Amino acid sequence: MKFFGWRMVLTGLTLEFTVVGFLFYSFPVIWPYLISELGMTESQLGMVSAFYFIPVAVLAIIIGRALDKYSVKKFMMIGAIIYAIGLFSLSFINSYWSLLSIYLTILALGSIMMGNLAVSKLIANWFDKNAGRALGIAAIGISFSGVMLPLIVDPLLDLVGWRNVYVIFASVVLFIILPLIFFTVIDDPKTVNQVKDGIKIDNEEKFIPQEMTAKELLYKKVFWVISLAFAFQFLSMMGVLAFLPVHASKMGLDETWNLLGLPIKQYVFAYSLAAFGGVLGKIIFGYLMDIMKAAHPAMMAMFLQATGIFGITYFNEPNIFLLCAFIFGLGFGAATPLMTACYLRIFGAHNLGKARGISSPIISPLQPIGILITSILIGFQDTYFVAFNIMGCFALVAVVLASQIKEPEKI
Repeated sequence: MKFFGWRMVLTGLTLEFTVVGFLFYSFPVIWPYLISELGMTESQLGMVSAFYFIPVAVLAIIIGRALDKYSVKKFMMIGAIIYAIGLFSLSFINSYWSLLSIYLTILALGSIMMGNLAVSKLIANWFDKNAGRALGIAAIGISFSGVMLPLIVDPLLDLVGWRNVYVIFASVVLFIILPLIFFTVIDDPKTVNQVKDGIKIDNEEKFIPQEMTAKELLYKKVFWVISLAFAFQFLSMMGVLAFLPVHASKMGLDETWNLLGLPIKQYVFAYSLAAFGGVLGKIIFGYLMDIMKAAHPAMMAMFLQATGIFGITYFNEPNIFLLCAFIFGLGFGAATPLMTACYLRIFGAHNLGKARGISSPIISPLQPIGILITSILIGFQDTYFVAFNIMGCFALVAVVLASQIKEPEKI
């Protein structure tokens, strides 16, 4: 019988594309329309993404622990329905507060139930030896959405309007993603007489971490090191990524190119190129995680992120700027699969949902701080120079923390 694990990976990739792409990567491209039509500001729109992580932090604790006990498939299906309702609701907003309330309630709940947390748990159920690669490939959907959706949404906005774009998003989730989950997702390989990685292991001779309580996890130094290292990486990433198209435009990347017959603005291309770097970063660092100690690929990715941030801050020559945006993406793209792989490697699949859930109140509050810092500073000046330098320094802090990730000795 053909191993079904890679089918789970491809389904996870599609879900990641849908959740992150519709919720985040498309959002900055829609900003100009929300600003001109509804009178919103850059700072306000940046705050939407920042505040989103507050309810997500709370929900992740509950959903993460539940995913270790109950059907991942059922959570994903319910989440898809809620997420579609949230996207459809966005087509009716008429104020900043209606936008914010939908992001913080319906979209937060739907995305956490069908997004990365659930996808990571599903893949952890199916993979062990090849977990790094599997998580990396699934997470390609996150960055690939950033490559494709801005290029698609930008001309689509002129054709159908931003409200109808959200109707299209909701329809995709309801009529494509929901059936995909129903027909492809299998919670555990044992239910179809298969084993992890498709490879039987003699007598379970390898080291298997024991099931841990929340208190035991919190008493582990390595849990805090992993959580804080990636918290600072996400903080740094969010403080730059959400504002990258606007920053690129202010740096002079305003030319319109013709790409495959489509008119693409240079600053939108820079945003997509960073996401394309993220696609490669997930593949490369997912593979490295399977062959190296966990600390090493994490440090490499974080250092690349810092390098890219400083590059786009100081250089406005288009080719150099675009190269730095790619390097930035190469680093931040690896963050999500590397973080999950670290928890999985050290605490095991049966503790993964709990570890990810409990880490959320540590990571999620720090994530929006980057957006808040950038949003506040841009309110005082018409440049991202100071804010982006601060974000680059936070990425270097993440490098130092990641160097302290220690794996348990295998017996």
